[in-house]
Amino acid sequence: MLLGLSWGEWASITTVVVFMAGMVSLLFKYIVFGPFQDDIKDLNNNFKALNNNLREIRISIEELDKRADEHDRRLDRQHERIKDLSYKIRGGNY
Repeated sequence: MLLGLSWGEWASITTVVVFMAGMVSLLFKYIVFGPFQDDIKDLNNNFKALNNNLREIRISIEELDKRADEHDRRLDRQHERIKDLSYKIRGGNY
């Protein structure tokens, strides 16, 4: 006997408390947290898609940088050619 209750009564009380805690946890799991799990899965999928988009954008930016550098070099060459032609047209005087 403990606190006026027999061991069988304590076992029954413990069983009822554990059962009720299990029911409350199931209710929380399926009713409260269930919809959040779907939202979290959608959010994870959206993050994956966003990361893929950012990777593609980064690759596109790198390609555009390469093209811009090439155009810059071509413009420099054209500028030098124009200066040379101007020099030749003016007879060597600026």
